[in-house]
Amino acid sequence: MSILGNLFVMLGLIGTVWGTIRLVRQRKHPLTKRFNLIILIGGIVLMFVGSPMVDTKPSTASSAQTTTKKLTAKQKSLLKSEKARGKVLLAAKAKKSSELKALKKEQTKLEDQLDARASSSRAVEESASSAASESASREASASKVAASSAQAASSSQAAAAAAAAKQQAEEAKKSAAQQQQQQAATTQQQAPTNQGDMNTGDQGTIVGNSRSKIYHVPGQAGYRMNSANAVYFNTEAEAQAAGYRKALR
Repeated sequence: MSILGNLFVMLGLIGTVWGTIRLVRQRKHPLTKRFNLIILIGGIVLMFVGSPMVDTKPSTASSAQTTTKKLTAKQKSLLKSEKARGKVLLAAKAKKSSELKALKKEQTKLEDQLDARASSSRAVEESASSAASESASREASASKVAASSAQAASSSQAAAAAAAAKQQAEEAKKSAAQQQQQQAATTQQQAPTNQGDMNTGDQGTIVGNSRSKIYHVPGQAGYRMNSANAVYFNTEAEAQAAGYRKALR
């Protein structure tokens, strides 16, 4: 039992010293701190467990007793120092936890601000979309009004065009009637008088009357005219190019 107790005490001592050194050197790593703290506490527990197992009978040499007493005193001093360090560590842990709480509060505050900004931006976007839809509806109504006005203008233009076409048709009828009257008068004025010193049927060629602007071809019924007004052509095309028309009979 004394050997096992000494082994536990030695392991506890090594764990205590190792955990203490690691805790002092590595302060900025929470996971490492926890591991080192576990090693430290385990070493202390091993020392407490191994201390009763150490042989303290009177048959043990005085040197072994003094060594055990010294180790126990060292253990007590180590325990005191570790308790003090534990208190310091607990205080640091409490400080860190308070800092973490403050950081969480700040993070919550920032998240609330971000949510508020997001909601305000959504409201702005919704207002912009509603304004765009309103403008689109206004443009659509304006286009409808413009289309109706254009349709009305086109209908009025069509009516005006119809009226103008009707007026032009009436004017065309009037001008046609006037032309017919003028042509009848001209025909009456240019009708052959059947008087003169020559007969067109006896000439054997195309004969035109410079006075009436009428030409006769061989084979038509001839009439008498003054030889001074006679104009002779080789072809009908020549007579028509000169402004003459063919006799009706």
